[in-house]
Amino acid sequence: MSWGLAASSAAALALVVFFMRAPSARALGGLEVARASADLMVREDAAGVVIQGGEAALMDAARGITLRNQGPLVVRREPSGVRLVRGRAEFSVNHRQPGAPPAVVLVSGGAIEVMGTRFTVEEREGGGTVTLHEGAIVFRRLSGEVVPVRLGQTLEWPVAKPAEPALREPAPPEPERPQPLATPSPKAASSRVPSTPVRAPSAEDVLRELEVLRGRHEFEQAARYLEEAMRKQPVATRERLSFELGSLLTYQLKDAQRACSHWARHEQQFRRGHYAEAVQRARGTLSCEGLDRETGR
Repeated sequence: MSWGLAASSAAALALVVFFMRAPSARALGGLEVARASADLMVREDAAGVVIQGGEAALMDAARGITLRNQGPLVVRREPSGVRLVRGRAEFSVNHRQPGAPPAVVLVSGGAIEVMGTRFTVEEREGGGTVTLHEGAIVFRRLSGEVVPVRLGQTLEWPVAKPAEPALREPAPPEPERPQPLATPSPKAASSRVPSTPVRAPSAEDVLRELEVLRGRHEFEQAARYLEEAMRKQPVATRERLSFELGSLLTYQLKDAQRACSHWARHEQQFRRGHYAEAVQRARGTLSCEGLDRETGR
């Protein structure tokens, strides 16, 4: 009796060791496990494949889609594509031949249609974002409207449509005012009229301007603009702008030395920040640890 129990325990242990050493032999919800960390915690349920901890690369081989989780997430393979139910993941899609149908990543706000590229998708309760790093994608909203996504752009859903401006009748011209007989000196005028302080642009203003510069491929100018804008922002919004600057240096300018130095400062200033896992992934892409050893930092 005890010998049989020991044998079954040994077999179960061998199965676990085999899975950890050869994750590609395991499939979850129709997705192949191409890579898995030793601390991976994953299960299947009605929602799909649920990753609770660790990291994994899941592959839809038939569609040429590979996704790598950046924290906990839920993903599901569907007949029309791969659906990100919840969480954040980086997707890589094999290049499509001309005339071939696009690969599809489904989200709550519509579908991301891909012809071959690399991009990051985040799905939250009732909304999300997609950021294009390489290649070309379009976002097809639930209404059927197709929105192209530019390189480096972050598109958010749902998108609130601006209200139609109300028609206003033209105001009657103001009566001309008599000109003063004498112009007061600048010193007297400044003593009576208080100066209006110049308002720093909001984070939303900065991100809108950043999208314009990215769309023009003016990446160096965008980096200088972000560096200047960050100095005028409160700590609450500075982390997002710092992350955007690091992403710009990493994926668009591909300046490893500047990017690694920036990510080091970012991690010191924003410990346990919102983008910690994405920062680590960017540092790994740049091989920052090796560069730090070469430069003595």
